[in-house]
Amino acid sequence: ECEWEWTTLNDVPGYQVTGPNGNSIFLPVTGYRFGNEIFDSGCGYYWSGTLNSLKRTNAYRIDFTPGDWDYTSYARYAGHAVRPVIDYE
Repeated sequence: ECEWEWTTLNDVPGYQVTGPNGNSIFLPVTGYRFGNEIFDSGCGYYWSGTLNSLKRTNAYRIDFTPGDWDYTSYARYAGHAVRPVIDYE
C-alpha cells in the first residue's frame, strides 16, 4: 500500500517510500557485501527482519533498482543494509 518514488537526496539515489498515513522513509542505494567486496552498488538491499521459516539459512529482504523493487528470500550471511525506525507513540 506504499508509494515508491525513485529520487535523489543529498546527491544519493534511492527510493522515497510513503505510506498511506503520509509518513515516509528514504532508502538509499546500498549494494551488498560478501567479505570485503561490495556488489551492485547502484541497487538497494535491506533486511526486513523476517526469517524464512522454510529455509532457516535465509531471511527476507527488500531489494530494488531504479525501475523496480521486490521482497525476496536470501542467504543470511550476505551483508545487507538495515534501516532502523522508531515509533514515537
